[in-house]
Parts: sequence; C-alpha cells; structure tokens
Amino acid sequence: MPTNRQQFCCSSSKAGFSLVELIIVVAIFIIVAAIAVPSASALLNRVKLRGAAQQLADLYQEARMKAVQDDTYYEVLVSADSTRAYVDVNGDGTEGDLTFAAPSSLTLSNAGVPAELDAKALGFSNFVTVESSTMYDSDGINRPGIAWSSRGFPCQRSSATSPCQPGTGWVQYLQHPEGGGIAYAAVSVSPSGRVRVWNYEGGAWR
Repeated sequence: MPTNRQQFCCSSSKAGFSLVELIIVVAIFIIVAAIAVPSASALLNRVKLRGAAQQLADLYQEARMKAVQDDTYYEVLVSADSTRAYVDVNGDGTEGDLTFAAPSSLTLSNAGVPAELDAKALGFSNFVTVESSTMYDSDGINRPGIAWSSRGFPCQRSSATSPCQPGTGWVQYLQHPEGGGIAYAAVSVSPSGRVRVWNYEGGAWR
C-alpha cells in the first residue's frame, strides 16, 4: 500500500501544465488575437458606417415631414468639411436644430466611389448628387443639395424665382477608412420620395 508521501508525489506530478504547454497556449492565443482584432475593428467600422447612413436617411425623412407640415420646401445641405448634414430651415444656408453629425473619420463624400449606384440598381434614372444639383435657396443663392417640396417629394429649384420642381431623385455617399482601404455606404431618394440605405460589400451595392 503506497505511503502518504508516495500519494502526494504521484498526484502532484499529474497536476497543471508544463512550461512548454503554457508557451504553446500563449502563442496560439496571440496568433488568434492578431487575426481577430483587425476583423473586429473592420466589423465595428462597418456597423458605424451603416448606422450613420441610417441616421442620414432619418434626417431626410425629418426634412420631408417638416416641409409637408409647414407647407413649404426645405433643403438638406452638406457642410463644407463634409462631416455634417443639416436642414436649411431659414433658406440662407445656416444650420438649425435638424442636423446630422458624422462619427469620427466618416465623411459625406461622393469623391472616389469605386462603383456608383446606377439606374439599374436604383430602379430610377432621373437623379442628382451634390455635384450635379441645382438648388436655389430663397435668398437667391445656388446651394446644391436635396430639397423636399410641400407635398413630400424631392425637388430642385432651377432659379431664385422658380418653384421647387419634383421628379428628381437623389444619391449621397458616405465613406469610412478601413485598414488600407475605404468602406462605403449610400442613401438614395427616389423621385417618389422613397428613402433607402445601401451598403457596398463584395464589389456590389446591396
């Protein structure tokens, strides 16, 4: 029958990990973390981008409802630094209470988009962007942007004295740095007023 000393010796030899085993476990953990952290970071950036696109879409809807409620037209403008969008309630280009502020590193920019949304993807062909918009405010200054008519349709005003004519859709792109590249999202407004958020994944808009 084994002595107490023998029992203690044998049981302790079976407990815990050897130094080599611990080193292997730590090495595996470091490798998995090195792979997972960039993926998690990219995922968080995409979530932030999609959330921002939805917030911009919500701002468009708020501008639309306010235009109908006040029986006038309101325009949504993008700030000069491309970090904010706001409803120009006073028709003079100034920001009011209805404002969307982009999260850090995200911009409202159409420059460099690898594959822009086209008529086939959108389901309508008549649309403009900031670069092709002609929208005169009530002070007679052309400030390109999406406007909403008193009937809740997107519209454009071709001169300081003309009405805000419906029948034109809208597209705005959002960009966020991602690793060595850029992630893209977009918000479109159909001529009938349907607002939709788009995500660019795998080389295609979805």
